[in-house]
Amino acid sequence: MMNKDYDVVIIGAGFAGIKAALTLEKYDLNICVVDEGVLPGGQFIRYKKDGENSSKIPTYNKGLALVKEFNESSITYLNRSELIFINEEKEILVKLPDDSLKIIVPKTIIFATGAREIVQPFKGWDLPGVITTGAMQILLKTSGKTFCDEIVIAGSGILHYAAGATWLEKGGKIKSFYDVNSFPNKFKMLTSALASNEKRADFFAMLPDMLKIQMNAKNNIKVIEAKGDKKLEAIVLAKVDGNGNVIKGSEFEQETSLLAIGNGLVANLDVATAAGCETIYDEKLGGLVLKTNHLLETSQKDIFAAGAPSGIGGADKAELEGEICAYSVLLNQKVIDANVYYELTKDLFISRTKAISFGKTLSSMQKFNLEEIKNLDEDTTICRCENIKLKDINEAINFGLTSINSIKKKTRAGMGNCQGKTCSELVRAILQSHGHNDTNHIKTRAPLKPTSIDILAGEITFLDGSKV
Repeated sequence: MMNKDYDVVIIGAGFAGIKAALTLEKYDLNICVVDEGVLPGGQFIRYKKDGENSSKIPTYNKGLALVKEFNESSITYLNRSELIFINEEKEILVKLPDDSLKIIVPKTIIFATGAREIVQPFKGWDLPGVITTGAMQILLKTSGKTFCDEIVIAGSGILHYAAGATWLEKGGKIKSFYDVNSFPNKFKMLTSALASNEKRADFFAMLPDMLKIQMNAKNNIKVIEAKGDKKLEAIVLAKVDGNGNVIKGSEFEQETSLLAIGNGLVANLDVATAAGCETIYDEKLGGLVLKTNHLLETSQKDIFAAGAPSGIGGADKAELEGEICAYSVLLNQKVIDANVYYELTKDLFISRTKAISFGKTLSSMQKFNLEEIKNLDEDTTICRCENIKLKDINEAINFGLTSINSIKKKTRAGMGNCQGKTCSELVRAILQSHGHNDTNHIKTRAPLKPTSIDILAGEITFLDGSKV
């Protein structure tokens, strides 16, 4: 017997997921939010459960207010819970914190699964002491303090600036700050941010720290190698031209034991593609995203996408789309009619257009330099889970394999614990550097998260308490 107790299941408790859940709750729908996090808020709103959590960034404090409202609601929240199976019939298998399995079959699903960071690989990037700017932010926000005396920050786009501002806010010192982009490109990002009310408020709140960073920032410089004996000891950097190509003879070395680096974001789509949702590849939206219609409904009926899965754009886009998805669900379930839907969403869609415009600016600043990737040292690690090197990928391509999934079968790149979350986009870029464009997603199989055989062989509980 399949149980349909929940009207809507939302996957992810970030800005998009929380906003969708709170909007739907007002219409007395039975909502369940499934989330891997210990606390709601997603990657952006990381906070200490007990302690001072306020920030000078308005969007962050807005997120904290949403979290507070969510915690005080009657919405079912399955935290520390992993979705390990889903299919096109919307059957969801969740592993709860006690390792028990629960099956849920809702009427509707909203994917609010957020994004993950990407880093253009370089020799030694897998050394201990090299972290992403996102990991740095998580450590800062959850602990409330810095974790070393000095740090080197590098990358492109806006992520490393946000990480730097948080580091300074927590009392840390930045040893050096490097940006691949030129100052004119950064100015383009600034003008795009000022066009959005939310981004403008955040920018002015961060302005003192941003100016402090920019005064000491070195533009048109990228990290090309990390050195060390079993841990980071130094980095090699070089100047780049207007196209991002390394200028030969400009290389220099700097000692450091900690490097935080970020080059951009890509959407988390593994769960959605396992449910049969179609994807499209659009560099302007951040690469691979879910195909959605005017209601933000995916190719699968009654499955919607909010936030990064429909295109990279930041917290304000995620919140807007969470609310839009909620109203689209209400329209589909005939709780509201088309006229009410239009009145409730018309201003949301206008604001969303501005948020998408900013996202496109960010995406233009996070493109991989294909020429540099093609000329990487062949011993550079591409798949860290399976220790697959660039030479292994190149050999597969020379063998005639021109897709992410065929290379996965040949080399095991993407078969490790993370299921290709990091390396699949790197393999895509390597293929592009060889003149092959693969716009498909990497195929995933259940269990979607590493799960022991003992757990999988155990009982599965339905919402009504019956077991199989």
